[in-house]
Amino acid sequence: MVPHPIIVDFAVALLVVSVAFDLLASIAEERDLRVVAWWTLILGTVAAMLSAVSGYVASGLAGSDPVVVETIQLHRNLGLATVAAFTTCAVWRIREPASFPRRFRDAYWAITALGLGLLLVTGYFGGILVFRLGVGFVRPS
Repeated sequence: MVPHPIIVDFAVALLVVSVAFDLLASIAEERDLRVVAWWTLILGTVAAMLSAVSGYVASGLAGSDPVVVETIQLHRNLGLATVAAFTTCAVWRIREPASFPRRFRDAYWAITALGLGLLLVTGYFGGILVFRLGVGFVRPS
């Protein structure tokens, strides 16, 4: 069994929590909230990278139905774009975990919003793969 469904849950949870803590820190102007947001961003980005790798491995077990293959390719490409968006945010903030980018702050928020949107759409297509197309289910013989 490939642990893709488990790893992806960590990525989604950590990245959403990171954005939530950044929003809270923007309102409350609390340094500790920024540190939590930074750590969850780093851990979520690493989990997203591991999720991409495990998803690639899992895709080899999915079969050759054209609809499944096409949906997997879309899900994979959206996942890679999600990883790229959050990796950009993580690299942008790697030097100063307790602060938020002041220069180009709006661009940072735009990339973060793009990352969250991609995360939602990627998860949607992952759900289609599992619950509509049956990928990952073991059928009794």
